[in-house]
Amino acid sequence: MARAVFGTLCAALLALTGCHAPTGSPRQMPVLQPAAPQLPITTRTGIEPDVSLFPKEPSGVPFRRPAEYRRLTADECRRFAIANAPFADDLDQHPENNPPSHPKLHKNAVERAETSRLVRGHAADELRNRAAGEALEDFYKLAEAEGQFDLLVSAETELRQQLEDALKAEKAGLKDRADIPALRRRLLDLEAQQAKLEAGIGALNASLRARLGLPGNDTLPLWPADPLRVKPDDVDIERAVVTGLQYRPDLNLLRVLSADGAGDLADAVLTSLNPLLGKLEPENLLRLLLAPLMRDPKRHQASDTERVARALAARERQADAEIRAAAVLLRGHRSAIAARTLEVKQVEAKIEELLIKQKAGLNVTAELATAKLDLYKAKADLLSAVIEWHLTEVKLRQAMGLLVRSHE
Repeated sequence: MARAVFGTLCAALLALTGCHAPTGSPRQMPVLQPAAPQLPITTRTGIEPDVSLFPKEPSGVPFRRPAEYRRLTADECRRFAIANAPFADDLDQHPENNPPSHPKLHKNAVERAETSRLVRGHAADELRNRAAGEALEDFYKLAEAEGQFDLLVSAETELRQQLEDALKAEKAGLKDRADIPALRRRLLDLEAQQAKLEAGIGALNASLRARLGLPGNDTLPLWPADPLRVKPDDVDIERAVVTGLQYRPDLNLLRVLSADGAGDLADAVLTSLNPLLGKLEPENLLRLLLAPLMRDPKRHQASDTERVARALAARERQADAEIRAAAVLLRGHRSAIAARTLEVKQVEAKIEELLIKQKAGLNVTAELATAKLDLYKAKADLLSAVIEWHLTEVKLRQAMGLLVRSHE
């Protein structure tokens, strides 16, 4: 019987495709190669930027940030990013998540709809978790940029005062002990840093507005309102790993597929992990017609389940490594913060000591000016260390799948 069916199918396919082969080979057209461009011959010359249109002296007008902002907290940033995660709502509202109106007419329709709802729901949470992490990264980078800008403004004010005092002393006929050219160079360097920060602040504002669904043409910049508090305790790494393996949406998605073996859904997910994990051979007409005779559905489902299980095991190992790495980095950043905090306190103590000497009539003007600039640099280094800690904590929470959970 199977042989008769096979013969009938082959005859039908030959009728569809035609049984006469072409009598001659197609004529091949010559491939025209474009002519190679001819470049002139030259010798080595100096490569130097042309900055003739830029000022050679520090600007008389210091950089100033706006007076009003749109206040944004870290929790608002996370929630808005989750609400505006691209494609997440589409996955939750996918039509295959609901069973057909007449489920009895479709075999396993209710089970397939429930599997679709779970798989696409976990995929949507993975997108939201990732979107929240990326938005919080922009948020803390913006906080660092705004804080560093204020410190540069303070350092610039101090340098301008030193330059003004040095110029007055020079006019009075005194020797230039403050090194006026060096002060001007440092002011130019501060202006360059401020310009770079201002550009970065603008880019971070644009990125955050897009991620959070805020109007892109708002003239008021965002103000990252956060205490930047650093937690003093170490992370329990083993507990963090267990929590992450339990809550991560990408792992739960694979667990649903591993338990269900959801056919096309499993193939789609595996293809998203790596295109070569999916089925590359297209389903042609012959394969579709002969599928009931040539393939055991149970064996095919078992194969999909095994592939998903292997992918799940690999992802769990990757998640374990990501959580452990972030937890260790968090500990290292906290140690760096402790060292930077001591440095700030030492410079502050030195300034207090110099101020006491100055009140006593000693000439410590140069030392005091240097110490004040050292304090701004120490505070800038401390701020950078604190931001690194917060960025790493965001990575840890994202690696554990906690950013998408409302109570975290």
